[in-house]
Amino acid sequence: MSLKELIKRYFLFFISVVFQGIAIALITFANIGTTPISSANYVLSLHSAFTLGETTLIFNILLMILQVMFISIGKDPLKKHAVNLLMQIPVCLIFSGMIDLAMNLLRVSLPEEISYILSWILVVSGTVLLALAVSMSVTSNVAMVPGEYFIKIFHPLVNRTFSFVKTFFDIFLVSSAVILSLFLTGFTQIEAVREGTLFAALCTGPIVHFFIPLTAKLKTMLQR
Repeated sequence: MSLKELIKRYFLFFISVVFQGIAIALITFANIGTTPISSANYVLSLHSAFTLGETTLIFNILLMILQVMFISIGKDPLKKHAVNLLMQIPVCLIFSGMIDLAMNLLRVSLPEEISYILSWILVVSGTVLLALAVSMSVTSNVAMVPGEYFIKIFHPLVNRTFSFVKTFFDIFLVSSAVILSLFLTGFTQIEAVREGTLFAALCTGPIVHFFIPLTAKLKTMLQR
């Protein structure tokens, strides 16, 4: 792979990270749930001085630490993963920053109380944008966001497929969000997990499969 192609692929990947941050903000701002991977982060942001972007950054740093730990007990040498681990530092910063930037722009642009129809428009738009971003990331084929790379490292250790571990990981995060919100609200309500969460969880994958053949056409441009 030439240096020019590599630069193009990284550019495409970082555009996908920007889109993922915006997508998370759209789905979360709808206030009918958020994505599974953001659910626990969102609950913590509601009960602390941290923003969603900041709790997401902390969560991703913890995932990076776990990645190093699991690599250390696995068969691969740490240096084999060095580039991917280092790339996650700017990824975390951009991803978290875009979540907060997009959330702030939505607060300025939209009224504090939005209709249920508008909430669904935001969730559907965010889910489609998230799926597009994931397919762009797959097409770039140079790096992964911390959540995905954590699963890539962990699933061989438990002898399970990537998709199986990802599903389990999403269920674990949503369950954690439910438990946290119940505990932090004195068992009066469940926050961050609603119908929007279910929609994002069920629909992102199929929409990604729809976009993959379309974004794959970018490979010709990347190779020029």
